[in-house]
Amino acid sequence: MFQTLYLKKIPLFSNFNSDQLDLLYKAGITRNYPKGSTIVSQHSPGDTFYIMVSGRVKVTILHEDGNEIVLYILRERDFFGELSLLDNEPRSASVISLTETTLFLITRKRFKQLITSNSGILEKVLQGICKRLRDANETIKNFACLDAYERTLFVLQQLALIQGTRKGNYVEIFHAPTHEEISKTVGVSRETVSRIIQALKKDKKLISYTRRKIILRV
Repeated sequence: MFQTLYLKKIPLFSNFNSDQLDLLYKAGITRNYPKGSTIVSQHSPGDTFYIMVSGRVKVTILHEDGNEIVLYILRERDFFGELSLLDNEPRSASVISLTETTLFLITRKRFKQLITSNSGILEKVLQGICKRLRDANETIKNFACLDAYERTLFVLQQLALIQGTRKGNYVEIFHAPTHEEISKTVGVSRETVSRIIQALKKDKKLISYTRRKIILRV
């Protein structure tokens, strides 16, 4: 069951006090989405902020050649659409559920009502969004300078950082993306990713990559 304390675990709201978390909780609603649901569509109007309660979604964009590029795989405690609380710009990407997914939603209208009575909430949200944008810009800058092998390793290392479990000199990553999903993030074919995975094993940077579980050396 989604509760107020859950919001405290979301990075964007980690510096909120209990009263602010309670107001935020009361301003939103919880909604369930079946597997394969398009939650938001690229270029469509956006006015809602989403927090992952359970499940997995992919954040994608369409390249000019018509191919889908997977930017992120989001899971419990991740969030998306935060800029929709502040502007009227269309969605920059699509979000599609990979499993049955439960989300906590706050609309721009409800958020504006909320900050009217508590301006401190707006300040804290802006601080969190600015940090997220700085982190994203740094990731993009680093990613652009890498070749396919390095980009694949970078994606795996980011997965390890976000959702991995450290065990000695290696990290276990459960519910990992498929080779196909990795290929769309890296921007190469699935076959190329499969070859890179084998190369990473040969180089002893990757211990194993089985169905939905990765063991990465650190």
